[in-house]
Amino acid sequence: MKKRAGKKSSPLDDIRPERWTARMSDEFLELLWVLESTLAMEPELEKVLDRVVAGPCFAAAHLPAPTPEQRKVPGKATASDDQPDLFGGDDENEDGDDD
Repeated sequence: MKKRAGKKSSPLDDIRPERWTARMSDEFLELLWVLESTLAMEPELEKVLDRVVAGPCFAAAHLPAPTPEQRKVPGKATASDDQPDLFGGDDENEDGDDD
């Protein structure tokens, strides 16, 4: 793939694919389809937003007060080996080829 020019912002800039794969093409097409569908929904979403904005509002005083337990800062998450794969995919065949 083409070398990037310009200033490096972090070590993450070094993590780059070596080539464009069939899987990347599929994922890119899916992204385009999601964007296309979202844009097609815009007129209806505008109507929904107008109804929400015109609807009733409430103040923080109307909400229940949190308990001391609910106010505690959550602990840090830790990764474990038995954690399921986020996307449920099999990374053995990352190029998208079905051979």
